[in-house]
Amino acid sequence: MNKPQPTPEQHLKGQHHRLMMSALDFRHALSAATFLMQDVDWEIGRCTQEDRRRFKCYETSMVVSYGRPFSTARGMAAPFNWKHLGREFALSAGEASLHEMLLEARNKTYAHSDGDHSDITAAIWRTDLGEGRTFDFLSVEGGELLLFDQAQVLAIHAFLWRVRNHVDKAVQRHPAPRDGLPVHLIEV
Repeated sequence: MNKPQPTPEQHLKGQHHRLMMSALDFRHALSAATFLMQDVDWEIGRCTQEDRRRFKCYETSMVVSYGRPFSTARGMAAPFNWKHLGREFALSAGEASLHEMLLEARNKTYAHSDGDHSDITAAIWRTDLGEGRTFDFLSVEGGELLLFDQAQVLAIHAFLWRVRNHVDKAVQRHPAPRDGLPVHLIEV
């Protein structure tokens, strides 16, 4: 059975909804980059294992949130495309490189498991129980090294700030009908 084609209005609304979802994803990626900039002490390079895990969570969130708009969502309009931002937006060569790095990190490290991109190691912790008996515990370690260095995080942050501003403008000027949306009055 063929799925009925959406009306032009439904198509516009679906496209607008996907653009709004992309706006939130880019905001989350920007927030995660901001947390990395604020919390990582790049000069010292030493931190607790718990801090390394927290920083890895920020980096994971930054990468996955950034990549989400470019992937297909079931039942939604087509993935985000830079053309949605209009002719006034163009990626610089450096931004195009960051874009590719982020998507590669998403596809090979964060959203999928790729053995070539893993810093996980295993070691056996052996305990002597006496009388010739031992207990072996397989310890899995690693997985907490950041993929991006300070300069890259700063560049990603600047890039995401620019993307976020342009996506927010695109959301505002999108021609989808606004009927049915709640209206909140703001006093000035």
